Amino acid sequence: MSTIRLDPTLFALNNVEKSQLTNGENYNYMDLDFINNPIPRMPAWDFFKKGSIAVTKSNRFSYVPAHTHSFMELNYMYAGSCIQYINDEKIVLRQGNLLLLDKDIVQRIDYTGRDDILVNILIKSDADISALFHLIPESLNIVSRLIYNIANKNSLHNNFILFDLLPNDIALSLIDALIEKGLTKNASPQRNQSMELLMSALIIELKTAIVKSEINFSDSDMEGVLPIIRYVNANYATTSLATASHHFGYNGNYLSNKLKHATGKNFQELVDRRRLSVAENLIIKTDLSSSDICELIGYKNVTSLFRLFKKYLNSTPFQYRCKVHPKFTNIGDMGLPTKEDLYR
Repeated sequence: MSTIRLDPTLFALNNVEKSQLTNGENYNYMDLDFINNPIPRMPAWDFFKKGSIAVTKSNRFSYVPAHTHSFMELNYMYAGSCIQYINDEKIVLRQGNLLLLDKDIVQRIDYTGRDDILVNILIKSDADISALFHLIPESLNIVSRLIYNIANKNSLHNNFILFDLLPNDIALSLIDALIEKGLTKNASPQRNQSMELLMSALIIELKTAIVKSEINFSDSDMEGVLPIIRYVNANYATTSLATASHHFGYNGNYLSNKLKHATGKNFQELVDRRRLSVAENLIIKTDLSSSDICELIGYKNVTSLFRLFKKYLNSTPFQYRCKVHPKFTNIGDMGLPTKEDLYR
């Protein structure tokens, strides 16, 4: 369960949350260019000024647009709940759940309200993992293998593991201590060493707490798929199965089946999902019209965009825009909106 002494810090409104409450939209405090890079890679920014492990709070009162990371991330549901989409797979996080994400995961998060505290624990991607976690051998368990795999450039970094820490009092105590230590302003070597030891101990405890995992460590088949996935992600607006097959010298059916085997999605679904994520982000982060969005993602008419949203979200683009830019007229008794206030 949550540590009461952390509540005042984690539940306090910060400046980003105040802005999102006032304006009813996600605050782009990193000044990311969503038009030219609609699914941005989150920069290391200033997260790691104090060390190779950082702790932040996810800002409430907004949707978090689709993004990838330049670092490994753990999301801990300290209080409340939230819905995330990890490579378009819906994951519900409840209090005590922990989500470990590889750095190329496409992640987006639904609206979080007053009672929903999500804590981010970040591990610098270019850190010397063997030095950082010198007490943990790579072969210890699937968790340690994922962490060591972050430095492998020839691996498909779309792995994630979901944990439930509630049955494990030791794991709960460790992660609360890690959060408390990470939120201190002291940047001493002792602080960093303490965080590394706490993280190492937590990783050992996580082995028995796994609820769900999607793991694709590097192998010969996966390495052949990586260039195709990167090609789709970069050329989603203009590519087709025929052009991609010609580019890689494959038969069209072979290429699509190869992707299906490795990712669970065929070529067209990967393209559709990428277009959808881009369109969602443009709706969240810009005032572009549906026609402008269609042009950016490679559609010739708005009908195609409408069908895409209906197929995957059971919504229209207009309905989605209203959803992600909430204006509250009836909020909870405490004055701050909850998720439930969205639907009142």
